[in-house]
Amino acid sequence: MTCFFVPQRAQDDAERAYQALREQAELCTGAVARDRRIQAVECRYRGVDRHVCVGEADATNGKVVEAILQVGRDTYTIHHLQPQDAEHGAPTVLQRTDVYAITDFE
Repeated sequence: MTCFFVPQRAQDDAERAYQALREQAELCTGAVARDRRIQAVECRYRGVDRHVCVGEADATNGKVVEAILQVGRDTYTIHHLQPQDAEHGAPTVLQRTDVYAITDFE
């Protein structure tokens, strides 16, 4: 078993970035982001079934998925990594009817 030490500053930076994505999701949807930490979703987007996973490239646009958030009860947002110093673009928004399955981080 390999253990990795992540400095507290890096953890704080990651949490700050995650909170900024939550705020962006709330602004885009008008709903409150939930505390749920989602690792992956099986969904239908633009007429195609997809598997979207944090840390992997999204087949839709080739960008790495930074976070998947649940906002409100029936809405999910997918956020992608942006080049350094670039503003985050609008997230992909999915409705509950578009989502088949969700995998949470353990």
